[in-house]
Amino acid sequence: FTTDLFRSGVRLGTPIILAALGGGLCHQAGVLNLALEGKMLLGSFIGILAAFYLGSSTLGAVVAGLAGGVMGAIFAFLYLRYQVNLIILAIAINLFIAEMTVFFMRTFLGDVGTWSDPSIQQLPDIPLPILDRIPVLGQMLSGYNIVVYFSWAAALAMYFVLFHTRFGRHVRAVGENQQAAEAVGINVPRVKVFALVISGVLCGIGGAFPSVGHLTLFTRNMTNGRGWIGLTAALFGQNHPFAVFFAGAFFGLADAFAVRLQTTTDVPPSLVQFIPQVLALLALILVALRVQVRVALARRAFRRRAQREVAAQEAL
Repeated sequence: FTTDLFRSGVRLGTPIILAALGGGLCHQAGVLNLALEGKMLLGSFIGILAAFYLGSSTLGAVVAGLAGGVMGAIFAFLYLRYQVNLIILAIAINLFIAEMTVFFMRTFLGDVGTWSDPSIQQLPDIPLPILDRIPVLGQMLSGYNIVVYFSWAAALAMYFVLFHTRFGRHVRAVGENQQAAEAVGINVPRVKVFALVISGVLCGIGGAFPSVGHLTLFTRNMTNGRGWIGLTAALFGQNHPFAVFFAGAFFGLADAFAVRLQTTTDVPPSLVQFIPQVLALLALILVALRVQVRVALARRAFRRRAQREVAAQEAL
């Protein structure tokens, strides 16, 4: 474990964290958002195109977030207006965006696999004034670009909104019991639209990070499953912003560790690249086991309560 490995983990974990925060927000609002991967891929593609045509990587990241928000609004419109099945809708969006990026690369950019341009500049790193002077901590937490800091601020903002505002209580109420939320006058469609749009913005910015903030290029299927790993991080963190943040950071660190193994060992690269996916699978298994344990404990508590009530009635 070195400082460079930690910094690499922070960079690789940033898109996962943003996608996970978006997925967690949707889950808090009672929407299973499986379209995170497609929205991230859209952000990667739109972000680098905007950076090229506008001449600014920062504007590219902003436009990528707006594109993700628009896709989130389209998702919300189709889901809420026409009651399209969430799983079918998400699969359709993921496939459509994956093929759309290939089509536009071939048609307008004249390439299929990878596209870049020398005029596209990487997002600049920003040292934090006070933290940058601390020897070790400054090396670990300072000197990243704006998207990394945005992911940290997004986790804090989401925690504050969900647990310290009235609208956040409405979001959690919709996720816990939609019928009860409607009964007390909460505007359920507005809450779900908000969650889906903000989730799209986060995914769009997260998708722009590898294309604009790190590599300054776009490749086919550039997100490479990070949206699905973000969904896993949201489930593993039980949709709590801080837990989701650290879960996404853990997957980013695992990805950085896999990259480091490729350069320092003779382990086959195909096997090393499989490490993040294995960890994601193990996390899903743990989530399933945790749910089963919770249900089993609830049933046991219910049986004990019922037995005590029966014993009390027999005693009378």
